[in-house]
Amino acid sequence: LAKIACAIPADIGLYRNKAKNVIALSRRLLDEYGGEVPSARDTLESLPGVGRKTANVVMNIAFGEPTMAGDTHVFRVANRIGLSHGKTPLLVEADLIRIVPPRYALHAHHWLILHGRYLCKARKPECWRCPIASLCRYLDKTPAPGA
Repeated sequence: LAKIACAIPADIGLYRNKAKNVIALSRRLLDEYGGEVPSARDTLESLPGVGRKTANVVMNIAFGEPTMAGDTHVFRVANRIGLSHGKTPLLVEADLIRIVPPRYALHAHHWLILHGRYLCKARKPECWRCPIASLCRYLDKTPAPGA
């Protein structure tokens, strides 16, 4: 339960709805699954508050499945560095699953999320600090402060 609850975004302004979903999810896990978190995507997605992204995170973290959680950071970074040209998170997820080598598949989406969160930000990417700037197709490179 804690693994799913942690995967449901905590920083959203919908805390009442999140709390309601966590309670409903907990009841279903206890009543229908004996308190065990299911490992199948379709079953996870049937739980309250669990969508594809959360199901992918749970499958990846809790069950070691090489999934790609398509959040905004993954979507942005994958498109900027040419790993995907997908117009939706689902298309980007499919591209990444197809091209990421199996030995990196378990952690790849975490690396993309962290890169997007701390370097390749939506509003002010820190291109001058980026170790993969030469691969980037983002034309509007952000100069270093004071440059």
